Amino acid sequence: MDEASTRKHVAQHADSVKRGDMDAVVADFSEQLRPHVPGLAQMLPQPVELAEVLSAEVGEHECVALIHYSGGTGEVTIRSRWQEEGGRPVIVAAEPAA
Repeated sequence: MDEASTRKHVAQHADSVKRGDMDAVVADFSEQLRPHVPGLAQMLPQPVELAEVLSAEVGEHECVALIHYSGGTGEVTIRSRWQEEGGRPVIVAAEPAA
């Protein structure tokens, strides 16, 4: 995976979540994971007021990112795994970080 473009994409995803741009958010998920987006979204504070990329470890075939979301109803850090699909990075797994 290209480190610079992957890091940029992770940051853009965090910003899309903060803005509430659900079309862009859903587009960042793999086809297989898209049906689970509503459940994942329920883990986020409402509204999301801050989305901060804590880390993005980019490897040859995968990136693991930690994004911290905070807002009106609390805060959560989500660990997401990104892989190339269709020529761009997409989220293939996401869960609250322990």
